[in-house]
Amino acid sequence: MNIFSRLYDRIKEMPVIDCHEHMQGLGGRPNYKEPIASLIHGYVSSDLQAAAFGVTESEFATLQDENVATDKKWPLFDRLWRATEHTAYARVTKLVLKNHYGIDKLTRDALEGVRAKLSEQTDESYFEIIDSAGIEAMLVDVLGWLGDDFPKYLSGEFRFPEKWRLMVSLPSLHPTVANRGTIDEVARLTDTSITSLDGFLDAVFALIKQCVAQGAVGLKDQSAYQRVISYDLVPRADAERQFNRIISNANETLGWPEGRPLNDFLFHRYMEFARDLDLPVQLHTGHMAGIRNRVGKTNAAHLSSVLEVHRDVNFDLFHGNWPYLGDLLFLGKNYPNVSLDLCWLHIIDPDYSVELLERATKTLPHSKIHGFGGDYGDVPEYAAAHLEIARENIAVALTGLVEGRWIDEEEAVDLAKSWLFDNPNRFFKLGIGG
Repeated sequence: MNIFSRLYDRIKEMPVIDCHEHMQGLGGRPNYKEPIASLIHGYVSSDLQAAAFGVTESEFATLQDENVATDKKWPLFDRLWRATEHTAYARVTKLVLKNHYGIDKLTRDALEGVRAKLSEQTDESYFEIIDSAGIEAMLVDVLGWLGDDFPKYLSGEFRFPEKWRLMVSLPSLHPTVANRGTIDEVARLTDTSITSLDGFLDAVFALIKQCVAQGAVGLKDQSAYQRVISYDLVPRADAERQFNRIISNANETLGWPEGRPLNDFLFHRYMEFARDLDLPVQLHTGHMAGIRNRVGKTNAAHLSSVLEVHRDVNFDLFHGNWPYLGDLLFLGKNYPNVSLDLCWLHIIDPDYSVELLERATKTLPHSKIHGFGGDYGDVPEYAAAHLEIARENIAVALTGLVEGRWIDEEEAVDLAKSWLFDNPNRFFKLGIGG
């Protein structure tokens, strides 16, 4: 056996902490009945869209429509799939076909096998997939999906699966389009009457504390989808003036960028809450889901002042900051409170993830690397397929380091375990044996 094979065989057996998912658990799985709609769930849909030049949005939407017959979809889907099937997103789909459906090649006839299997999916099989993948714990950003069940979660009546560790999502608490609705929702969840900025902040702090009491382990902010992730230190008077406009008029709305002072002020206050409650913070950086996004606003380099100001907060920077690798390495090397999270990255750009792991090993402490996060919704077979690719990428990176005589094989094994389990276990204070 060569070095890669030896390392990969050992990495396959390692326990994993999945650093980022959107899985609700029981009752969350999409109830697909039509095979094409099920297979293009998640990120591969973006690659199919990128290949769909000359295809209208309504024509593409038929592929995701459960009510459109498979035979009607097949010609368009087949054309786009053949143009897309070698991307990493598509490889996840291929692995799902192979591992979950027992299908080696995506053909029209094979789709009938998918259709038959869809009806056999159960809650029991859902969790079997996660267990079989070796996932010991999963950090999930799902609280915003609870809706009317959120108060039940806060009271302990609604329980998530045992392996789930909740992250408190922040963007809805400092929305880029600010109005009275956010204030009223926080008031409802905390059963308080909010009449001032101080009252709102007290209520948000109480809300986060309630989440922590129910097992939440950190905060997460994905505002990069809506705005540049550069947050100014705003005088309190400026933020309070905007807050008072909203609270005194139910019809008042602050759009973007008019409402930026209030948004920035609240973000910095929430980082102080993270400090006071000793909670790590996950931040979206780099690539975004979907197409036609502007990635420049998401470069982690914009966060330098935040990392400098909030020195007592541990930050977990997402997605390898793709495609800004050098900027991320600098932040990890320069700031003791920064860790690099490869969630989603292994299927955005596998070679980039390998390069990041190799270069990070040589440039910054290996204790600052969190090696995997699936970043899928309630389709655990896709997260498991993603993890298979991630393990391969980690083995490739470590093989290069061993062959280059930077480390030996046992050190490589130790690094893999640190990246996949030990580092996130410590960083998020999960206290899981492994």
